[in-house]
Amino acid sequence: MLSTGLQRLSPLFRRSMSTSLPSQPDLRVVAAAGLVGGGFGGLVGLGGGAIMVPMMSSWARMTQHQAVGTSSAAVASVGTSGMLSFGSAGAVDLIAAGSLACTALLTARAGAKMTGWFNAVQMARAFAVFQIVVGPLVPLKGLIVGNKKAADAEVAASDPSSSSPPLRRFASFADATTFESAGARTSQLLKLAATGCVAGFASGMFGIGGGVIITPALCVLTDMPYAMVLGTTLASMVPPALVSVYTHHGMGNVVASAVVPLVIGSALGSFASGQVAVRVPEEPLQWVFAIVLFSQGALKLWALRGK
Repeated sequence: MLSTGLQRLSPLFRRSMSTSLPSQPDLRVVAAAGLVGGGFGGLVGLGGGAIMVPMMSSWARMTQHQAVGTSSAAVASVGTSGMLSFGSAGAVDLIAAGSLACTALLTARAGAKMTGWFNAVQMARAFAVFQIVVGPLVPLKGLIVGNKKAADAEVAASDPSSSSPPLRRFASFADATTFESAGARTSQLLKLAATGCVAGFASGMFGIGGGVIITPALCVLTDMPYAMVLGTTLASMVPPALVSVYTHHGMGNVVASAVVPLVIGSALGSFASGQVAVRVPEEPLQWVFAIVLFSQGALKLWALRGK
């Protein structure tokens, strides 16, 4: 009797276990997510998490937390590959990247730990709002700076003595010739360090590289060419991404089998698109940045309505 009862219960037990345990992720979708996310990230200065996380959670049979944790590994790969790609063209400022990364390291672990406080819907909704708010900042800043440069050119034409060449990079302390200029550069470093704190937290919390924060900050706080903004952003996201993936791994949010295809795909996509980004005009890239992020956020909020 006992063995007969166990035989009848066994299929039910197996079925209940199969529905409760997560299934193996689709590695083909994971690799495609890495390629698309890495390509997008290298083109507009993102880690690619904003693309990879939705793809993996929607089509690769991964939970929101698994997608966030696993994408952190790809963010580190995208940042490294993109840094090498932009660096080969001299479009990385290591001083600015170091200032951002040092403080991001301090907050990336806290952000990763906080993912355990929220369910998947709450995390997705917060990230969608974040995308909608941040996306338009880069092209808006480009318009403002363009108008200012045009006004400065008019002033310089009427009064040549008032003109001064703009900085085209994040100036180092070796360039400081006066106490005032050194103080201005120190203030700039401190502002970037504060930006790194926010970016590091977002990197751990959402599995992104923090480019949605760092790229607009570099545009606003420095006069770097946009290609250098992208290269510096990618370089600065590597250390906090490594801390983030380590923390998520300890929480069980990293799917080990998905790491290799995701990293390979994202590295290939990032390096290839980085080579394109240093050769195309700035304004189209800025608008791509804004349109993609804003539309993603809006679509996600629409999908989450009523939940």
